[in-house]
Amino acid sequence: MARSWTRLHEHLGAAPGPLDFDMVATAAADRLAESDDLGWKEQLPRPPIEGRWNELAKDVAAMANTRGGLIIFGVRDATCELVGIDPDKANIEQYAQWVRNHIHPYLPDLTFTVLTSADGATSLLVADVPASPMAPHLVYGTATKDKDQQAAVAPYRDRDHTAWMAEHQLERAYRDRFTPAQRAEDEAHHLLAHAQETVAAQHTEPAAYFFALARPERPLPRTAPRLTREETTAVAQAARRRGRDPMRPGPLASLEIVTGNPRPGLRRWVLSTSSYRAPARSTPNCTTTGPCCWPPTSPGTPHATWPPTPYPTRASRCPRTSSAPAAAI
Repeated sequence: MARSWTRLHEHLGAAPGPLDFDMVATAAADRLAESDDLGWKEQLPRPPIEGRWNELAKDVAAMANTRGGLIIFGVRDATCELVGIDPDKANIEQYAQWVRNHIHPYLPDLTFTVLTSADGATSLLVADVPASPMAPHLVYGTATKDKDQQAAVAPYRDRDHTAWMAEHQLERAYRDRFTPAQRAEDEAHHLLAHAQETVAAQHTEPAAYFFALARPERPLPRTAPRLTREETTAVAQAARRRGRDPMRPGPLASLEIVTGNPRPGLRRWVLSTSSYRAPARSTPNCTTTGPCCWPPTSPGTPHATWPPTPYPTRASRCPRTSSAPAAAI
């Protein structure tokens, strides 16, 4: 499975981790209703109608255009009865090809997984659809009366059913794709320039350096649990330990004191230090769960934030100055 936290995890109160057959069976027995990120399907995906329209592509694109989710085949949508599927007829490679042929732009990270009961009697097919930073994804097909003319539509999930984006929704979806991407690019260049300036200021002799920068691509589900005080403290302590390794500098490497009792702030945890307070946002905005580093906004002015997806979150293997970036969790 591509994700470790889903609607089923939330319903069952399960810890983040891979989805298994028993979890699906329990949710079906509880008659967990369909939602924008959960769909039940009784039968396996069917071939495109006369080679032109593909329902699987429509369902996948609708979830990718909303916030991602699970499509589970082998459960009746009306009654949530677990009927199972024939695993020998589940052609995962063919399903992936249908999605590639009928959805544009390409949707990465989509996974199909067959789950089987412990006794081997019942199997299910789970399509795990990621929330996509490339939304909106369009589904291409042709109308019966005009076989030569292809048309594209942008589906999305509205609670438990699929709807079609209107013009203003498409405009917003494209704005949401391109504006954060440009901002992320600008921030990446700023972070890289900061690292390069730091190295150049500390070393006068000619040398070669390697800079690495990474940023999250996919947001966590909105239902993902918030970090507890204990978990926040553990991350801060892990960052301190990491910072002691000169080959793996961490964001808290230069901080003298970090208290073990962070306090909740406005959608954040705040780590109090001897010199300033470093806000650490715990809202699940991105997939990165480790500490992040961020350059000061101006000389002598520490600044910390958890940048929303898809901002850069870490620069590695670059020397750190005495004015260390603060930590975000």
